[in-house]
Amino acid sequence: MAPKYKKTKLKSALVKLQVTHQKREHATKVRDMKEAALLAGPKKPQTVAATASQKAQKKLMSRLPPPPYYDYDTILLVGEANFSFAKSLALEVLNRGDIITATTLDSFTSMTEKYADAQENVKELEDAGATVVFEVDATKLNKIKAFKSKRFSKIVFNFPHAGAGIKDQDRNVVSNQKLMRAFFESATPYLTDTDKGDKKAGEIHVTVKTGLPYDLWNIKRLATGTGLLGNKTSFPFKPEQYPGYEHRRTIGFKEGVSQGENVEILNKSPKTFVFVKKTAKETAMAQESATANLKKRKRAGEDVSDDDE
Repeated sequence: MAPKYKKTKLKSALVKLQVTHQKREHATKVRDMKEAALLAGPKKPQTVAATASQKAQKKLMSRLPPPPYYDYDTILLVGEANFSFAKSLALEVLNRGDIITATTLDSFTSMTEKYADAQENVKELEDAGATVVFEVDATKLNKIKAFKSKRFSKIVFNFPHAGAGIKDQDRNVVSNQKLMRAFFESATPYLTDTDKGDKKAGEIHVTVKTGLPYDLWNIKRLATGTGLLGNKTSFPFKPEQYPGYEHRRTIGFKEGVSQGENVEILNKSPKTFVFVKKTAKETAMAQESATANLKKRKRAGEDVSDDDE
């Protein structure tokens, strides 16, 4: 049998070893946490700043009129550049992407070369359920097999530009007028139509900068001049309504040349023009006239029948 003092000594040594191990383990954890904190940077200020930014964004959004797009729409976007508008529409405005078809004239390769952020935007769009189609000429939508027999309640062309690089203003204007007239003629057959059983008449939304040379395009006249469309309304385009939207030129984004944060469009007071099929507009006008006439008869004291109402 071992002497008692030896057992006590052994037990004491084990306790010391255990305490030392725990201290080392604790020190290692503290060191790892400090290293992680250093790598992450000043965490608390960033969180506070992000929260403040989110609150400011929500406050700003609450003051703005809601974007004219709804979760019951079927939306075709043409002429997308970096797909940031489509992404904002899907993730921030509608909270769904399955009702959105977003297209661009560029090939996938050309798009990624011109816009560094486009590929990630496309991925997020597709993850949200949106359809993304490349190499779509907005003036020849009938060439796209996927659009056969389809109709959309909103067809949207934001900041269209022929991108021809023509320096002469008059020739540049003519080039863009040809683009827009061809687009209107191409897009109109793909609008929803109450005469074809659709619940609502579709709309074409075109957003352009104001001032020269854009005012010379005369968007309204180009649309109505097709004989297919009527002018419904227009309103200021507010980029703030679309969190994450970053306007890009047709030629691409070039550091040191292009301007970010939508400076290029904010300085030009952009406006969205809304057009509807002529027949749909005429029907709406007739309904408004009938409603106004009914109210007039009621004010005159006439006995208006249920059939009239």
